[in-house]
Amino acid sequence: MATVVERNRSERSGEGIVFRSLQALLSLQGQVRTLRLAKKHIRSRHAGLHRSVHKGRGMDFAESRMYQPGDDIRSIDWRVTARSGRVHTKVFEEEREKPVLLWVDLRPSMFFATRGRFKSVVAADVASLLLWKTLDDGDRIGGLLQNGEHVEFKPSRSRSAALHFLRELSDMTRGKPVVERSRSDLQASWTRLRRVTQPGSQVFVLSDFRQANPAALRQLAMIAEHSQLTLIAIHDPFEEKLPATSGSLRLTDGKRNLLLNLGLRLWRDRYANRVEQTAKTLQDFSRSHRIPLVQLSTADSDNERLLKLSRGLR
Repeated sequence: MATVVERNRSERSGEGIVFRSLQALLSLQGQVRTLRLAKKHIRSRHAGLHRSVHKGRGMDFAESRMYQPGDDIRSIDWRVTARSGRVHTKVFEEEREKPVLLWVDLRPSMFFATRGRFKSVVAADVASLLLWKTLDDGDRIGGLLQNGEHVEFKPSRSRSAALHFLRELSDMTRGKPVVERSRSDLQASWTRLRRVTQPGSQVFVLSDFRQANPAALRQLAMIAEHSQLTLIAIHDPFEEKLPATSGSLRLTDGKRNLLLNLGLRLWRDRYANRVEQTAKTLQDFSRSHRIPLVQLSTADSDNERLLKLSRGLR
């Protein structure tokens, strides 16, 4: 009995810090009201009086009608024109819904934090918020969970499908992450994401972007050509700047220990340069491809996280 009590106590102490329970992810539905995600208007490839919020195939065929002066000749319906002997043009209307995809990073590097909560927990919380927001907007939600392997969910408006997604997400925050087989795993997963993304979709990539080499980022750039892509980068303060101390620091994953001598100036300089270059690479990629980039920290409070998301996703 004592063993069971200790185990339950240990699980309660880890909730919200090292893992996320399904109940906690479900409860985040109440925060959706404070999350404001404005949709960006994008010029459609079809001429019209209104701007579309969709890229590529964000328009559905509605009907054919007689050609009128000013109509886009690229929209001429040649089949109806040939059959009737009079020029007709296709009329399109905006899709009433769009698929939303979440790519959630649960690789080993996400199971880390020196302040606040694990990066994997932050990713799970944000994914849950985006899921509930999508369903409230009447859109379909799906995604890929990546932990060295990947679990895929097709876009759906079904609440039961959403529950299945969140249950799998919660289980992955508790479980041991699969060690990457190679540095190409991230590229392979984003290649898969690109292949299942329909033109006109909205895609959120939640990650710390470790090992995001040019080949992997190229897959995201191709997704952004036909879909609305947003990058959500999650970092721990320790990864951005080492503590200002000359002593030693011990890091552990529960099994192995690493002792860092923070007094070594050369090592600190190399660490700072690597961090700066990694951040610059992601920021330059975001700017050059006009992809929104939202920066979150493991130390953010719930309110700070909501504010950053609302500002960054407008």
